Amino acid sequence: MPKVGILANTKKPLIKEVLPAFFEEVKSSPYVFQVPEYLRSIFSNFPDYIKVVDEKKLLDNSELIISFGGDGTILRNARLIGQREIPILGVNLGGLGFLTTSSVKMARLHVDEYFTQQLNVEKRTVLGVKIEGEKDVHFLLNDLVVDKAGFSRLIKITTYIDKKLLNSYIADGLIVSTPTGSTAYSLANGGPIVVPLTNAFIINPICPHTLSNRPIVVSDHTKITLTIESEKGEFNVFGDGQMIGTYPEGTSVSLQKAEYHVHLVQVPEQEFYTILREKLGWGEDFRKKNKSEK
Repeated sequence: MPKVGILANTKKPLIKEVLPAFFEEVKSSPYVFQVPEYLRSIFSNFPDYIKVVDEKKLLDNSELIISFGGDGTILRNARLIGQREIPILGVNLGGLGFLTTSSVKMARLHVDEYFTQQLNVEKRTVLGVKIEGEKDVHFLLNDLVVDKAGFSRLIKITTYIDKKLLNSYIADGLIVSTPTGSTAYSLANGGPIVVPLTNAFIINPICPHTLSNRPIVVSDHTKITLTIESEKGEFNVFGDGQMIGTYPEGTSVSLQKAEYHVHLVQVPEQEFYTILREKLGWGEDFRKKNKSEK
């Protein structure tokens, strides 16, 4: 029997209602559902047909992960899954979401459709980040951000593409984004929307001193290297919205495409262009809308 792992954001108020209802729906299904130990903090008892296991075991033997939460929950779970490349079906419990394609009402059906090969799985590019002086590589689905660490003055970010100088940005910071992350911080900072399966990275300065410094799209087969200078003597690095650390100026940050992908299950009714139209209001006649509200 196929094993399905359930990972959930326990901070979402809806989770206490959603999971019991989902468990009831799947009680006669031909799958083994597994939940991690941390869910005991919000549930005192689980049905007999739901197995409670430690998180590592769940990740090691699941054929599908259902992620209950928002886009941030998928980013966290993608880091946990790592190179296992287990497909993730995101169930949206949040607001504006580009990664969570399923809903509470449709989750049970989408599990069936996945195992009967009716749903596509997209292989999303992962950004591998190596920071000078550290052994570990940070793997990111959305983006890497360097910023000026709360300092009032701008920082200088010298950027190389395959050892060739691109630019020395004088700015509040810099975003390097995957296509998946193009609809996140980079979009809010005036960057382009890039279709998820495009083989590219977006380099996007944050509030640059010179208006001619615009976002640029480069091949994801390149290696990007950043060297940061700051009068404060340090800068911050964030990955997928989470603090990675504070580093002394002159520290080199290298980025390139990882050797594995994050696999996201897609559903027809939430195809990427449909999400763009719905989330961004494309095609709406705001003149008529404003007129009707008066």
